Amino acid sequence: MRHRMTATLLAILAFAGCTKKTAIDTAGNDRSANVAANGQRQPAQAAPQPIAVPASASPDQVVTVFLNALRSGDSPTTESLLTGMARQELSKHSLSVDVQPAQNAIYQVHPAEILADQSGAHVKSVWTEKFDDGDETYEIIWLLRRQNDGWRVAGMAMQLIAGQPTQVLNFEDPADMMRKKEEAIASMQAPAAETAQQVAPISQPQRIER
Repeated sequence: MRHRMTATLLAILAFAGCTKKTAIDTAGNDRSANVAANGQRQPAQAAPQPIAVPASASPDQVVTVFLNALRSGDSPTTESLLTGMARQELSKHSLSVDVQPAQNAIYQVHPAEILADQSGAHVKSVWTEKFDDGDETYEIIWLLRRQNDGWRVAGMAMQLIAGQPTQVLNFEDPADMMRKKEEAIASMQAPAAETAQQVAPISQPQRIER
């Protein structure tokens, strides 16, 4: 059960949904989608706009909007609520936020804990997803930094591997973030591989000579 929830989170959270950027024009639109089947170029559609979050919003309010955007697959809003450095570093790696909707998920956001120097905050959340055979719940701590435009998400802390300590996933360091993700995926695949190796192959019946 824990492995399934981890895999689900890795699939829907921003860091795991990073994909190669497509060709984008100056208006922010995907140029590859502007040509119809008959070869005629179609008018570019306006790019979706992120939800406006005021600079005065508290860290837990920012996380609430962020999680709602994750759940609904609202990539523009999710990306807009990352720190400037996170967006810059993702761009350097030719990555962009491409989250998948998780409409069956619910979440709770706890009051923020402001760090002593007032420059950072931790916001605990509980993410629950419903499956046919029951619910799965996971705890995530969101790490925020204060910018001129308000509190923005710099990373998250969660237990990626069952039985292992909580790990910090720094959205401002994509290389380290993706390395930890790959390690988590490998750890989930290992038990399945071991189980497969332990299953003895069924031998063919021997022919009895008369």
